[in-house]
Amino acid sequence: MALVLPLQGLSLAREPYRIGYVPNAQISLESKNRLEVVYARAGLPVEFVPLPQKRSLYLAAEGLLDGDAGRICGLEANYPSMVRVEGKLLDFKGAAYVIKGQHIGEYRDSLLDVMKVGCLGGVVWVEQVMKGRCLEQVNTYEGLFAMLLEGRIDLVLSSQRSAETVFRKDPHFYENIERLEPLVFQTTFYHYLNKKNADIAPKLEKALKELRAENYWGDN
Repeated sequence: MALVLPLQGLSLAREPYRIGYVPNAQISLESKNRLEVVYARAGLPVEFVPLPQKRSLYLAAEGLLDGDAGRICGLEANYPSMVRVEGKLLDFKGAAYVIKGQHIGEYRDSLLDVMKVGCLGGVVWVEQVMKGRCLEQVNTYEGLFAMLLEGRIDLVLSSQRSAETVFRKDPHFYENIERLEPLVFQTTFYHYLNKKNADIAPKLEKALKELRAENYWGDN
């Protein structure tokens, strides 16, 4: 009995919540960076696991991870085991990129029928936009835009954040690439949890609301 009583007074620390993210996708990386702040504000331990796009979602949906850093609204329709944390994490903008000087004009969906299109592998919004059309998929944004510059594809569909991050690394190398207007896709990114962790959603929502009220990220 004497051995048991001391254990009853111990408050054992919980293992960190394990959240998947995609390190080579800027939108997912920024979601991860923001969630580090949100979890800290909520007083919850967290660990982020770098994974490919679809793998992260699969493991979170199966409960092998506790959640996924950032996804577009409506994910739960196809993955009922996932619970959305209410409150905008960040805005997502998807755009079309082409070589300058082709006089293409504005972006329009009909371009996807006549141009060879490329994207990062496993990007859900691009697969939705393409609707079964042929699509070249590669593993890195640098490789993707190199294909465009080499003429192996005609048009890139990319997150605006990811494209701008790549271009800033070597502005001269990418100077012949332009973004078409209007945007191809625009939505809000949310944090998603496996339903087994639904109990922490209110804490995260409260923390996110506080940070938004403070304009912590300067994009309210």
